[in-house]
Amino acid sequence: MRFIHTADLHIDQPFSGIESDKAEIQNLLKTSNQDVLSEIVDRCLELKVDFLLIVGDTFHQAQSSIHTQKAIMTQFERLQQEDIKVVLSFGNHDYYTENRYWFEWPDNVILFKKEEVQTKTIQLKNGESVSISGFSYENQWINQSMVPFYPRRATDTTYHIGFYHGDNSKNYAPFTPGELPGSYDYWALGHIHKSEVISTNPVVVYAGTPQGHTKKENQTKGVLLVDVKSAGTTYEWLEVSNIKWHKKEVSISEALDKKELLSSLEEALFIPKNKYSLNIIEADLVTTAETTRLILKEKEEIVIYLQEQLLKQSGNRLWLKDLVLTQSTSDKLIMGFETTLIDDLGRKYKTEDFFKKTVSDLTEQTAIAKYLSWEKEDIAERVNESSQLIKDKMIFKNEADQ
Repeated sequence: MRFIHTADLHIDQPFSGIESDKAEIQNLLKTSNQDVLSEIVDRCLELKVDFLLIVGDTFHQAQSSIHTQKAIMTQFERLQQEDIKVVLSFGNHDYYTENRYWFEWPDNVILFKKEEVQTKTIQLKNGESVSISGFSYENQWINQSMVPFYPRRATDTTYHIGFYHGDNSKNYAPFTPGELPGSYDYWALGHIHKSEVISTNPVVVYAGTPQGHTKKENQTKGVLLVDVKSAGTTYEWLEVSNIKWHKKEVSISEALDKKELLSSLEEALFIPKNKYSLNIIEADLVTTAETTRLILKEKEEIVIYLQEQLLKQSGNRLWLKDLVLTQSTSDKLIMGFETTLIDDLGRKYKTEDFFKKTVSDLTEQTAIAKYLSWEKEDIAERVNESSQLIKDKMIFKNEADQ
């Protein structure tokens, strides 16, 4: 038995934080979600699978557009022409309601519509059979575990697989993977967008979303091609996305002039083997106080320049989403307020009553109180020293703007 396992396509979800006036990029963002589904169907056809299993949240929202619905039905019809089944459940985003769909589902689509565990059987072309157990959401939340309702492994079919859309939080059919029946041949999980193999005996896998839509979704692996035989279950990841999110850390510790800095950033951010149609980069620059001050003065223009250069060098395949500045741990801290705040606090602490109130925890310790005594001049000196120490270790808003 061979099938492809996917989940969480969120096919009508927009991409977060990508703003470009390039027509090529705008068109890619509009068509990418449907292109990913088309690629999944292409793989099903190419690899001659018995069925495609989609574990919830095919749509990003319960009320999807007519255009999106039609696009999905068209892809499922391609599979129908080759007698390939689609097994589909509904998750917390696209929870099932009968009257929301404008088109009839193709005959090859096996829907799980109920918020209860059901088992359905597929007869395979080679004479074998498989029982598939799972449930759908009929509401946005399911507050109970569905694990107790799964049946024992079927004895009247060759194989038995289960699917589950949820996690260990209270609103999404709370469970832990270790609770799932271990006698099943495969457990297909959905809801968590990070691709992750939870167990290999039995095989329990979160497919993750095949196409990341936000910067947090940079650990996706695609879809799973699963082969189940009497000897056991094997699987492999198939990449299907055409937009990839990258988290890149760049470290620049030496002092550079403006020209050298731009050149170093361009070189560090460039991805030479960009096999995806669009690579979105979230860059974290760890650098010195002086370089930080230099960038802060013209950060917006620097980001725009780097965006243009990376697009040009990559043939419109690299997009810099943001450049986040992180202070080197051995250097100064960047503060969001001005030095005048330190001065104002210093004047407050120089008042004798306020200073003594601040150090009262020390002066109330009898073992050390006799050694502690501050005259007015001592207080002023200590506060001045502390204020200067803070200023030496930080870059303030008014300094960064200079």
